[in-house]
Amino acid sequence: MRLKKIISCFFILIFIVGCATSDDVGRVQWEINDLRSEIRAIKEKTESINAGLPGEKAIIELEESQKATSRSVADMFMKTQELSKEIQRITGRLEEVQNSSGKSLKDSEQITSEVNRIKILVEEMEKRLSKLEMSPVFSKAGTGEESKAAQAEEKKQAVTDAKDAYLSAYESYKAGKTKEAREAFTTMLKDYPENEYSDNARFWIAESYYTDKDYEEAILAYEELFKKSPESEKIPGAMLKQGLSFYAMKDAKTGKLILERLIERFPDSEEAKSAKKKLKESSPSKKKR
Repeated sequence: MRLKKIISCFFILIFIVGCATSDDVGRVQWEINDLRSEIRAIKEKTESINAGLPGEKAIIELEESQKATSRSVADMFMKTQELSKEIQRITGRLEEVQNSSGKSLKDSEQITSEVNRIKILVEEMEKRLSKLEMSPVFSKAGTGEESKAAQAEEKKQAVTDAKDAYLSAYESYKAGKTKEAREAFTTMLKDYPENEYSDNARFWIAESYYTDKDYEEAILAYEELFKKSPESEKIPGAMLKQGLSFYAMKDAKTGKLILERLIERFPDSEEAKSAKKKLKESSPSKKKR
């Protein structure tokens, strides 16, 4: 009887131990499956960031076009750091699973291998980001006061360059090199659009045509000044010369209208006085009876 009880207890103990072992294995397997899901998610994030990160050729293009910004690079750095933290957490959980199971499972070894591959990808991203950070385009992007100061300096330099280009073209005009001056003024307007010398440049382009007696082109150039620089102090002079250009082309009617408009808009100007004189000369004299 006593032997039966001992045998029964032995079988119950085996059953209990067996259940405990089965539960442990199940828990470990669940942990591993959960780890696999998290690894898959991290891998997708890594591949996504890696795909969006510029490579060697793209970095060169970014430097040329100057479209990279410190903010976009900083965002990538932040995402990379987050990935590194997630990988560390996964590695910690994997070690816990291995310790609790008392042996290195095949599944956990596969996960370790996958984690190591992702680590390599993240390290590669960090290297490429560091290279991008050191590139000229990133350095020019700047942030805060540095960026504002750089922009102000660039603007100041652009004004200086525009002034130099304008004065150089004007010297050519004064030297009687009208065609050369016209081309220089046109280039200046193209390279430095809408600066403080733009209206003067347009005026001298028109004047160069007028000096060359190319009255049709002069009329069109003066019109360009009226449209793009309506508040320019050169407007009275441009209206006078445009009116005279029409007279030179034997279109006295249009020339008269422009000169009358000049007198109406700028009655006290020297150009208005010249316009009145021209109108008086052009009017047919009344015959005495």
